[in-house]
Amino acid sequence: MTLSRIRKELPLLNNEDYLNIFHEIKNSITLVNGSLQLVAKKHPEVCEFDYWNEAMSEISFLKNMVIQLSSARLCSHLNLMQINLYSFIHQIENSIRVLSWDNFVCNFYIDENLPLIEIDPQLLKQAITNIIKNACEAMNGKGTADVHVLYEDELVKITVTDQGGGLDPALADNIFQPFITTKTGGSGLGLVITKQIIESHHGTLTCDSRPGDGCTFTIALPLTQS
Repeated sequence: MTLSRIRKELPLLNNEDYLNIFHEIKNSITLVNGSLQLVAKKHPEVCEFDYWNEAMSEISFLKNMVIQLSSARLCSHLNLMQINLYSFIHQIENSIRVLSWDNFVCNFYIDENLPLIEIDPQLLKQAITNIIKNACEAMNGKGTADVHVLYEDELVKITVTDQGGGLDPALADNIFQPFITTKTGGSGLGLVITKQIIESHHGTLTCDSRPGDGCTFTIALPLTQS
């Protein structure tokens, strides 16, 4: 069931109600997952049963999907603070470098004279990191992505360009829709949540797909949320 359908069928619920629902579902899934792992530990023979691996895989998928939905907080409340954007992007750069992507290189090009910006650092870091991870996965963990950060037209612009071959034209217009994914085992929620985070900051997220070459995702953000 998509988030939009949930909203249609439960129109009187607010964002906090949705968060509570996702939290309860996550708790139940975590309990089931943990119980089955204990069963497998005490009775390892069950791992050889028909459909065991498939069932465990589906539970893990569902757990991760609900975690993504709940951890995004539906962006109902931003923890805003004014930050030095240059330092903030460098922190993300350092975080990316310590990840175990041996054959993936991410180059950062950051203007030195960036202004202060009012954001929720945790959520915005999540959004930018999601896009970089997508770039890595689009290139099967091998290749180079470029991140450019600049200030122009009274907007902070962050672009992430990969060489992952671009999108199937049939999917290009739907990549920000829930449960649309080209990745095996993907939930189709990463870009949905990322776009929601950006829009909660009164910004925009767009994708320029170059079939046969790659994609460029562009985040555009105002300096203040007032």
